[in-house]
Amino acid sequence: MNKLISIDLHADFGCLKKPDTNDPVYLTFNMLHKPSLLGIFGAIVGLDGFSQPPPKSKKKGRQLDDHEHQKTVAPYYEALKELKVSVRPIQKENGVCNPSFNGNFSKTTLTYNNSVGYANVQEKGPTTLMVTEQVLINPIYRCYVLFDKDNEIYQRLFNNLKNYETEYLPYLGKNEFSVWWDNWKEYGFEKFEPGEQPFRINSIFIKEQLVTKSKVRQPYKIAGNTSFMLFENLPIGYDEELMQYEYRPFAYTDFLLSQEYQIGQLYQLTDVEPNEIIQLF
Repeated sequence: MNKLISIDLHADFGCLKKPDTNDPVYLTFNMLHKPSLLGIFGAIVGLDGFSQPPPKSKKKGRQLDDHEHQKTVAPYYEALKELKVSVRPIQKENGVCNPSFNGNFSKTTLTYNNSVGYANVQEKGPTTLMVTEQVLINPIYRCYVLFDKDNEIYQRLFNNLKNYETEYLPYLGKNEFSVWWDNWKEYGFEKFEPGEQPFRINSIFIKEQLVTKSKVRQPYKIAGNTSFMLFENLPIGYDEELMQYEYRPFAYTDFLLSQEYQIGQLYQLTDVEPNEIIQLF
């Protein structure tokens, strides 16, 4: 296929729960990360998710055999994990993107009762679990997808995204935070290699080295615009043996970067004026 497309994913609320926080508040990632995006795509194309906890070896240090290993990987992840994607947080005002948006979404906390029976089993008897969690308010992400292989699942996903059709209801972290999308676009593109001039990356990107020392200061600033630099440690996939997130440090900034800054997997959107540069990971 070798096609690069983008859609704008919207939700009224979202909770991309950080697995290492639960007391006293469940915290959320700010950015949409790749495993969550692939989960949304899996719902759109009709693939199954995680249906049971991954098996554990009874003997310490023993590797899972092939049969056990296959049970740990959800069908959607196995089918879509090689997709190259990119994410750009955006903010829209009257349908128009705000160019000065710094990528940091508004958040609030909600407290509610979890009345599910297994969540309220205590040695002292029945109780009620009170949950406080952080949620994103009106998050919007421009998601780029590179379809570089020709197979049936990729074709179904491509068609469903283009036709705004879905098999299962996609959601942003929790099934009450439903997701929809619009603004389908297909791009001409080519690999980008830094040349003699500084460049700007329009998506989040993996921070291979310090960004602050490689930024190029603007000779002037347009009145009302402020430069920003946002960092977040995000999941990029799963350790398929432990079925835990694998993390990489990401950055999002409107600063120009020095041509000496080392970064890979950059692509230039050739039919966008001015040309935008994104990283696919």
